This record gives sequence, structure tokens and C-alpha cells, in this order.
Amino acid sequence: MARLTLKGGFMRKMHKFVAALVVVSTAMVIQSVGASADSGYCDVRCQLELQRQNALPRTGFYDPPVPLPWAPAGALIRDQFTTDFVVGGVPVPATRILYHTRRSDGRDVAASGVVLVPSGRPRPKDGWPVVVDAHGTSGTGRACAPSLMRDLYHGNQMVRFLQQGYVVVAPDYAGLGEDGQHELGNKVAASNDVMDSVLAARAALPALSRRWVVWGHSQGGGAALGVAERQVWAPTPGYLGAVVTAPAADLRSVADHVVQTPGLGGFAPLLAVGAHWSDPRIKVGRLLTQAAMDRLSITEVGCLGAVLAANADLTGTALVQPAYSDDARFNRYLEENSIGSRPVAGPVLLLQGEADTVIPQTDTDRLAASLCRRHAAIDYRTYPGLEHDTYPGVLGIDDGTMTDILAWTADRFAGRPVPSGC
Repeated sequence: MARLTLKGGFMRKMHKFVAALVVVSTAMVIQSVGASADSGYCDVRCQLELQRQNALPRTGFYDPPVPLPWAPAGALIRDQFTTDFVVGGVPVPATRILYHTRRSDGRDVAASGVVLVPSGRPRPKDGWPVVVDAHGTSGTGRACAPSLMRDLYHGNQMVRFLQQGYVVVAPDYAGLGEDGQHELGNKVAASNDVMDSVLAARAALPALSRRWVVWGHSQGGGAALGVAERQVWAPTPGYLGAVVTAPAADLRSVADHVVQTPGLGGFAPLLAVGAHWSDPRIKVGRLLTQAAMDRLSITEVGCLGAVLAANADLTGTALVQPAYSDDARFNRYLEENSIGSRPVAGPVLLLQGEADTVIPQTDTDRLAASLCRRHAAIDYRTYPGLEHDTYPGVLGIDDGTMTDILAWTADRFAGRPVPSGC
């Protein structure tokens, strides 16, 4: 099993109980953070077992040539038809893609993803309309690629688009599925992954339309808004707009919030590791406490559910050191990758749950106000009672607003007037 090797020599062994659990699985992430009250709390062992049950074998498909011959961003390396995915007990045929993209420093790397095509529908004359799914945080290890999850991480939502006749292009983000060096939080890298996946999908399946909408949640909401920012100075033909739900837009606010909120502490090491892969001068050992460092190895093979469970008892000064707030390089990373200080192009449907405990509504309120001041075409809607994600007994923003999301998306492809809440 490959180990995460971070520069700076700060890797420590995990607590023995976590280290023993890591051996159980090179697993995949689950969609819910914990179990229902009836079955009790789902600890690290439980999370890793659920990941194992949802995992698909990682094959040589995900291994790019070494060295990787240079190619333009979006160039297809290989594709593979598969029937591995099952959503709600129903098989979902798909095409895996491995393609060239660019890290935030411009380096040519490989990224993976999947393309889902509606079944039982005739292809439109101008090709299948495309929705690109920028997924929320799944983890930083290579095992955390949604294309290596039997249920596609949130395949139930993707299926809703398929039922309406859209092709769904779902990039994993570079590092997930490949080398595990995922630049979590970096809007340049993520928007590269999203935009380049569209080109690769067209190369694999030429019957796709040139028109596309991006749909992003949480971390993926930041990626989708990063795409919208880039359309201002480098417009992409066929781009019709962005659906953004509960975005991680103000990364400094997000970083502080997860540290102070019980149960969300696992996001802090994920964000620190992602920042390190983006800028190796950011030292994770300066940001996290020894207690958090002792558990860091879970991020190599455990995805979001396992990482949250492993750090569930850590908050505040038990989780992070003072440098987490005052380290100049880390703060620069958070600032440079936040959204809202620059204009965005195209219409944006911005949705926020008023009961969201991961991305507070106040963050998204500020984002909407900032983008409106920059004359963006923002349709901002909030929803009482909706949380960040769906889990037993709780309805998340994407599931709870899918009717509105589908209607807005249909309007973009139909060329109808764009509503704006500004």
C-alpha cells in the first residue's frame, strides 16, 4: 500500500487503533458521515468497512504513462466502457476517461473521471447536452476518486440529470485515482480539471453537444465558480452557466469554522494536506497539533467519512496550532483560492441551505452580495431546513433543490431569459 510522503519530514505514525484500521482497506469514501441514531455512531472501523463495500478495484487504467508525454490540456489518454456502477440497485453504464490536465503551477498531469450517457433516449440532432459535475470533498487520497466508488459518490443526483436527457461528465480531480497528490481547495487546479474533462469527454464520445453547464457542490462549488471567473478573461464556447450549491468560497472562513465546530475537525487536515500539495512550502506539521498529526495517515486511504471519524474528538487548540491562523503562506493560499473578489461570467444559480452546518449561510450571503456588486447575473436562493448533505434523517441542499436545479438548467439549454436576484 503506497504511503503519503509529504515534504518536510513531518509524517508520524497514527495512534495504534487507527493504524490497525488502515490495514483493513484501501477503501472508498461513503456518502454519509455517520450512522443513524438507531444503529449508533459509525466510527473509523465502521467507516472503512462501508468504504470497502462501496469500493471498485483500482486497475491499471488509472496509471498514466511514465514519463507522461506532454499533450494539450484536455487530450484523452485512454477511455474504457464499464458497467461497474450501480445506483439505487440499477446498473449505470459509463465510460471512464483518463486525460491531460494542468496543476496550479501549470505542470501537465493525468486526471480521471467518468461520462454517463442517458439510456433509452434518441440522441439529439445537435448532440447530447452536457452537465459537468464538480463534486464536493471526498478526501485527498487516490482511493477517494468518485469513479472508484460503486455508487459514484452521489450517483443518485447524477441519475436525475440522466433522466432529463443530459450527459453527465464527472471529473475526479487530479490526484484522486492517480498519485493522491490532490490540491484540495485550489480553484485553478480544480477549474482546470473541470474544463479539461469536457474536452476529454468529447474526444471519447464525439456525439456530445458543444453546450455545457457546470454543477458544483461545496468544494466543487468553489471549482464551478472558478470556472465562471475564468470565463471573464478566457471564455469557452458553449459555456451556458453554473449551478452552485453551498460553495466553499471564503476559505479562511471555512478553515476557521471547521476547526471550531465539533465533528468537522477532519476537514482541517484535508485542507492542510491539499494546500501542501499545491505549495510544498506550506508545512502541515506547523499547522496541526501533534494529536492531529498522529492521525494524519488516515488521509492516505480513508476518505471523508473515515477522516472525520478519526478526528471527531479534536477541535480548537487540540486540533490546530497558532500557525493555522497566522502562517503567511497558508493564509495566502486560502486568500488566493477564495471566490467573490473577482467578477464571474455567465449566469449563476446559487443555492444555500439555511440549516447548513458545514458552510454557514452567512458565508454564502456575503458571497452573493460581493458578486452582485460586481454585476454578476446571480440568482441566489436560500432554503429553510436544508443541510449541507443528505444523511439519515436530514435532507441536503442538492437533493432538496433538485427540481429547481433541473428547471434552471433546462432554461439555459432552451435559451430562456436569465433571472437575477441582484
